[in-house]
Amino acid sequence: MWNKIIGQKRVINVLKNIYTSARIPHSFIFYGIEGVGKDAAAIEFSKLINCESPDDELGACDSCKYCRQINTLNSPAFKFITALPASGKTGDDSGNPVSGMSETDMEIYNAEIKKKSEDYYYKINIPKANTIRIDSIRQIRKEIYLTADKGKKKIFLLSNADLMNQNSENAFLKILEEPPGDAIIILTTSKINSLLPTVVGRCQKIRFDSISNEDLIDYLKKNVPGSAEEEMNLLANVSNGSLQKLKNIINDDFLGLRDKVIEFLRAVISNNHLAISNSISSIISARDKELVRQFLYLMILWFRDIIIMKSGNSGIVINKDRAENVTRFSARYESDEFEIINYLEMCINDVDKNVNLEIMLYNLAYNLKGLIRTQQ
Repeated sequence: MWNKIIGQKRVINVLKNIYTSARIPHSFIFYGIEGVGKDAAAIEFSKLINCESPDDELGACDSCKYCRQINTLNSPAFKFITALPASGKTGDDSGNPVSGMSETDMEIYNAEIKKKSEDYYYKINIPKANTIRIDSIRQIRKEIYLTADKGKKKIFLLSNADLMNQNSENAFLKILEEPPGDAIIILTTSKINSLLPTVVGRCQKIRFDSISNEDLIDYLKKNVPGSAEEEMNLLANVSNGSLQKLKNIINDDFLGLRDKVIEFLRAVISNNHLAISNSISSIISARDKELVRQFLYLMILWFRDIIIMKSGNSGIVINKDRAENVTRFSARYESDEFEIINYLEMCINDVDKNVNLEIMLYNLAYNLKGLIRTQQ
């Protein structure tokens, strides 16, 4: 039902109008920053299309056979496609790439799909799953031309479609060129420019907005009751319009992680090798990519606040409760903030490329040392 989607009122109205027009395009691209509900809206829209008791305002009934099947993310009427780990196998006799995974990878995959089915905003995390494999595209091609139930559609959702490699995308383009009338394909991506223009050009594009702070704070009030208003405002600001990021911040103890950022910077500035080593060990001990990504993002916000403080716009500093620390830092040190932020963004991109996190953070410490100087 549409009430499961946080914000996105404009997008919901667009999808409602498409549905009521009875002229649903055969392919869509839902695009926007990570964590704003692209997959969630795609799943709800898929349920609505096949729902046996739809409501013009509320959307899918969430209780009929087709809604229940789609809720599992794997039914004859709905296929959820995501990146899978590389494998020497091509699946069983059916050609299904999932069946070709190792027993361990299969267990992880099933557990991640279950989490996604319980929370459409959940970001699937399968080790070494960096690519939507060509086997997955071939499976779509095999199934998309099968006859759907009478009056229903076969729907294929490619989550993070930008993870298709060149071979996968070229194979996928052939499907878009000859789409069957009873099938719908939905791509979701936060990197639409990474997709082939020929793929983008054959899909109806729907842009998703960043989620407003008001909607994020409303989510916090419902799901984290008892939070102080100042803390909720801070968490909403740091989330930068992404519900996924907000959830990660809540789960990762944002305030504690931010303290680790400050400790790390102090160790770098003082050239305290033992403290640097302890900070890095603390961050990577859980081998959690999302935690490292969040650590780097909070550091970006720290240097963003320094830029803002230097410009005299202290009212829009995100780390308001640490504004005094930011002021002292900017007064005591000279730093190349824009170069630092650019480098941190490169590090965040590298996190998804299976780099050695420990080496990456040591390199970060070394580079930061050269970009931060004591005021003369």
